[in-house]
Amino acid sequence: MANTNYVRNDKDNTADDPQPTSNAVTHFDGTEGWTERQWKDFNGNYQARKSDNTTRTPGTYQARNSDNTTRTPSAYQRRDKDNNVVSA
Repeated sequence: MANTNYVRNDKDNTADDPQPTSNAVTHFDGTEGWTERQWKDFNGNYQARKSDNTTRTPGTYQARNSDNTTRTPSAYQRRDKDNNVVSA
């Protein structure tokens, strides 16, 4: 695992209490032909905030055009190095 031994310390190099909230994440299960990768996700106690430091609920992702109007994202299209469409 990449960061599973992480311990946050204070200025005197003493382990902080409490430690940051984390969840163990496994990226592959080993059946896809890739090596299983595990790490800790430290976003467990993340709280989105407004500019005045009050809490807010994060919005969902919204794709936008260059003029900031909303748009519907298109389906993924694989392309080669010359930006030509690659079909299966």
